[in-house]
Amino acid sequence: MTRAASPRYTPGVSDALLRIFRGLPRYAPGSDDATREALRRLGPLPPRPRVIDLGCGGGAQTLTLAAALDGPPIVAVDRHRPFLDELDAAASRAGLGHRIRTRCADFAALDDAPGSYDLVWSEGAIYHLGLADGQRRWRPLLAPGGRLAATELTWTTDDPPAEAAAFWGAAHPAMADEADDRRVIAEAGWIVLDAFALPASAWWDGYYAPLDARLAELMPEADASLRAAVAETRREIDLWRRHGSSYGYVFYLLRPR
Repeated sequence: MTRAASPRYTPGVSDALLRIFRGLPRYAPGSDDATREALRRLGPLPPRPRVIDLGCGGGAQTLTLAAALDGPPIVAVDRHRPFLDELDAAASRAGLGHRIRTRCADFAALDDAPGSYDLVWSEGAIYHLGLADGQRRWRPLLAPGGRLAATELTWTTDDPPAEAAAFWGAAHPAMADEADDRRVIAEAGWIVLDAFALPASAWWDGYYAPLDARLAELMPEADASLRAAVAETRREIDLWRRHGSSYGYVFYLLRPR
């Protein structure tokens, strides 16, 4: 979902943003292939891993994990019940309802017992806490030998275009390049098992293309609030078209040191 005004973990989210994002295939850049590749690169997991997906949104990646893994139901956490209802419906249609358990909660303040999970997953959401704080808050969830897989918005150039730097400087002030991300990860007491950048197709095919179509559908009957949200979302899409080569999501696959 838009980094400038995410409807998943922004307090006081507007009805306009919910109207824009609800029902879309994804609420952040990603793809089934990228999720499966991250899972492959994590290395061996327990035969029946306990998994929690934090900031799941509509749960495209949750469904992919549920189809790929065997074990207890994956716990899918998001603050907005309408998105979890979408995931419940999609899981039922896919025959995966027994593999997913949704929970409406704030992933910054979970009360799960320490060591409850073998795998903590989060796509397009850890930036709400910041990379370091997210790792700190979520580390107690992991059992010995556990893993964390998370995507983080990352600069791919040392000299980003001024327009992109201004936009993301306001939307995600802690955004850094991969070298600085790795430094933050190491200082927080984690080891990078592997990392890879999402391809451009993960931004456009499953995320921006459906989002752009939704914006066109909404505009004819949009009120002032919705028009403002549409304009800001289109600004983000246009920015990616011009400067998307200067930033992207990196999938970081980690274990505690």
